[in-house]
Amino acid sequence: MNIRNTLWTLAWLSVPLALSAEEPASEPAKPLTLANAVALSLAGNPALAAYNYDLRASEAQRIRAGYFPNPGVGLEVENLPGSGSRSGADTTETTLRLSQVIELGGKRSRRIAEARLTGSLAAWDYETRRLDVLADTTQRFIEVMAAQERLALTEEATMLTQAELSAVAERVKAARNSVVEQRRAEIAVARAKLDHAQAQHALLSARKSLTASWGNETPAFTVARANFFNTRRPEAFGSLMARIGSNPDLARFAIEARLRDAQLRLARTRGVPDVTLTAGIRQFADENEWAGVFGVAVPLPFFDRGQADLYEALRLQGKTEALGRAIRVALAVQLFATYQELLYSVTELETMAKEILPAAQEVLKATEEGYRQGRFSYLELADARRSLIELRTQNIEAAFNYHKYQAEIDRLIGTAALAPLDPEPPAKSKN
Repeated sequence: MNIRNTLWTLAWLSVPLALSAEEPASEPAKPLTLANAVALSLAGNPALAAYNYDLRASEAQRIRAGYFPNPGVGLEVENLPGSGSRSGADTTETTLRLSQVIELGGKRSRRIAEARLTGSLAAWDYETRRLDVLADTTQRFIEVMAAQERLALTEEATMLTQAELSAVAERVKAARNSVVEQRRAEIAVARAKLDHAQAQHALLSARKSLTASWGNETPAFTVARANFFNTRRPEAFGSLMARIGSNPDLARFAIEARLRDAQLRLARTRGVPDVTLTAGIRQFADENEWAGVFGVAVPLPFFDRGQADLYEALRLQGKTEALGRAIRVALAVQLFATYQELLYSVTELETMAKEILPAAQEVLKATEEGYRQGRFSYLELADARRSLIELRTQNIEAAFNYHKYQAEIDRLIGTAALAPLDPEPPAKSKN
């Protein structure tokens, strides 16, 4: 199955796991692939799991918005014992009232609509975070792959310098070279070993950073597997630009615009006074009789007619529209810049593979043979070896950049199909 389709399927199938994740996910015993890493992150990322509480809170807000106003109960006692003819309790009147606010202007329905849209925004925020986790996991996986390639290159560089040292030692023993060249070769071996040690530490850090994506503090996997140098020509920029609307950072503004509109309509209803109905019974103590009472109360909107709420809603609506346009422009600029970097990475990798690396390899081979025959000095041999190692290091960085830019573009267009890293690489070739 294509790795991009695999990641898309894993992304959605793993959402329920992410919502209930409490413990770090278990890493597979076999070599870790990008698909494994993505599934683990979606199932166990602590920050992603935390967003589930926002979704639940928004559901509670929707339920609360549908409640009717609570009824009220009141007890009123009049003509309490006073002075003169009112000194007794037989003139007391006791009234028990029940009251209910009747909302007018469609307040409840518009309040529910606002709460539902707020919940939709929370869902988009979760989607944004989910894609952030996907992109971040992919980035960290790429860093592990690059660290592995750098470590392998330092091992090869160490072997090359050791072979050079052996060749120099033979020539020194035969009095064909000075001891100074042997010391230079020994220094080169020591430096290669230092580079190797540094690469080992960098790989350990990269592995730990990757496993933190799914909440593990101590990495269990030892090897990440992917075809690190697998590249392809990117699709046309116009096609990518047409899909930028899928970016949740931008797509959520369509929901937010609807939310602002709902808030504006709700603000308009606040200018419509609600009616409070009261009903109850009254007891007359002097005659021991009962009678019903009924009342209607309507606030007079002399001062607060909801104009401040309406003004605020209008301004927030304008702000949302402006932010939506600004984010779209910013995303388009970022997409274009990243796309150009991606194109250069592809060109660089192709040129390295077809022209530069084969030529550098031939130069080193010819220089090694010439050194044995005495036609080249050790400095020329060391320079050829150093040049090849530097070019291969540059090739690793170009592959790292390629996958990084590809992942960034996928995040910008809002897809879960990330870097095209095959789970099973073909036979290893020279990079």
